[in-house]
Amino acid sequence: MKELVIQTLLSGRGNPYTPLRRALAGTSRGLQFQYEDSVRAQLEAEGTVMLPLWQRGDTLAQALDVLHGISEDPEAGRAARHDMIDAFTGIDRHIPRPVRADLIKWQQQGVITISKVALPDADGPPPLDEPNMQWPLRRWNPDSPLRRAALAGLPYLQSQGAELDDIDLSGSRLCTPRRMAGHRSEPLWWINWKWQGYHGIPDCLRGGKAWLEVVGLTRTRPLTALLIQPGPTTSSFRD
Repeated sequence: MKELVIQTLLSGRGNPYTPLRRALAGTSRGLQFQYEDSVRAQLEAEGTVMLPLWQRGDTLAQALDVLHGISEDPEAGRAARHDMIDAFTGIDRHIPRPVRADLIKWQQQGVITISKVALPDADGPPPLDEPNMQWPLRRWNPDSPLRRAALAGLPYLQSQGAELDDIDLSGSRLCTPRRMAGHRSEPLWWINWKWQGYHGIPDCLRGGKAWLEVVGLTRTRPLTALLIQPGPTTSSFRD
């Protein structure tokens, strides 16, 4: 499993837990899996009862006995959806629940505003047409969903008023002619995915314009993103 996680991170493709989930649940969409200890701790703190099905040394028969010993609840119905707002509808499975909780808290505090946006693929030549501006994209293969997200996110932010000089693209600044000439400034716009560094969103937006989080990276299906912008209390936010 560790080898698979490392290979996935290095390639920038897919979800390392997909084979494990497929082995456990097949194609069923009725089961949700959490892999992080922090999520488990949160669920337990909220009163969720954990039943160990298997531990190292158990046989398959022992695990199945525990599973089959769970009685059905005749009053069971659809579970309540926790930490949800309209902007998360249809994409919530790509947003870890602790992230959803933080985003909702910040929005309720007036620190940020959140809106879901369709992210069309770039129409026409890419904005990074100069050779010196191509190097941030060389991190990814031509068919990588990360490259696709970058090429879609850049013109979208430009349509919102962003200058390429002021965009942080997944942790890298673009080598624009102005920056090559010596201009230095802090980023005002961010393009991100996989929720890396999301805890810094309020600090970034204190002096910035917007954080574009591409949700559910894909090579072929339509791209969706969350546009996170400053709220009325951003300047006074203290975590």
